[in-house]
Amino acid sequence: MRLGIWTPAPQSIRPDPSVRPLFESLTKHGGGVDQSYLYAAKVLQRAEQLGFDITLIAQRWLGPDLDSWIFATALATQTKTMEIMAAAHPGIIDPITAAKFGASIDRISGGRFVINVVNGRRQRETEVFGHWIGHEGPRYRRMHEFVKVMKGLWTQDDFSFNGEYYKVDHGTVPTKSVRDPHPPFYAASRFDDGMAVVSQECDMWFVNYEADFRKYESNLKMIESERGLMDARVRTLGRKMQYGVTSLVVIADTDAEAEAKADEYRNSILADPFYTVGMAGIGGALIGTPKTIIERMRRYQALGIDLFMLHFDPMHEGLEVFAERVLPELGPVGRVH
Repeated sequence: MRLGIWTPAPQSIRPDPSVRPLFESLTKHGGGVDQSYLYAAKVLQRAEQLGFDITLIAQRWLGPDLDSWIFATALATQTKTMEIMAAAHPGIIDPITAAKFGASIDRISGGRFVINVVNGRRQRETEVFGHWIGHEGPRYRRMHEFVKVMKGLWTQDDFSFNGEYYKVDHGTVPTKSVRDPHPPFYAASRFDDGMAVVSQECDMWFVNYEADFRKYESNLKMIESERGLMDARVRTLGRKMQYGVTSLVVIADTDAEAEAKADEYRNSILADPFYTVGMAGIGGALIGTPKTIIERMRRYQALGIDLFMLHFDPMHEGLEVFAERVLPELGPVGRVH
């Protein structure tokens, strides 16, 4: 079992009273070294001590969040063993630039870089910073070309590509990644076109579910069905796929108390359109007593889920409660080296 943690950032976690001023300071001049960065480093260092072996840094272009790739580079210097996953949005960042950046972060981190390819559904964000495509099919064709170009530049010294969206003429990235042949690609997709791209190019797929913790049982059936379809795709291609799930964790002495906390959390998110990531995480349904959460994680494991990408509310306090009340019962965690 692998444990991952979301890097705390303005649009990735619901800020508690102690964290909110750190996030608000991002919109103001002055203050010295950014306190939200120092807070994130502190959380990740603690998670690393507990056996968490990967963190996901969301990329939010319209918002005060630090840039995912620069944030990843800085956090790579503050951690020792944790993989650092930065998000890339085709249509905003160019794959040639991303290949250079990715190889650089991989070397700085000693081979701990992972790329999360996000096809992008935020129209305004993409319009402001890049080029918006309104239909899923063309967007996923662009995503596919994006990954092909990155892989080509990482693995070939003389790479050319003539695609619908990207063109490369005798390109190369002389900076080689520590990982051979290249850092891994992770992605999520709800659409058939996207799942086809993931099956061909990616190393891990984050499974789908409805954003409702009360639909845990039906979500399990959805995951089982879609994982079977993905397995069939990759088997036909002679490949293998790893599977991950994103989830909010809410721990309480009773399931009813945890569900009440989750309802409050959900309502507060619905009232604040600024915060978006948590609504997906709530559908992971790791909500209840420690016993309930452990049982649900085991059921996910039985469906082939290897990676749990978690966030907590409040983030640091919730991590400590998880460490005290859940981790001791899970047994060994961490990726196999």
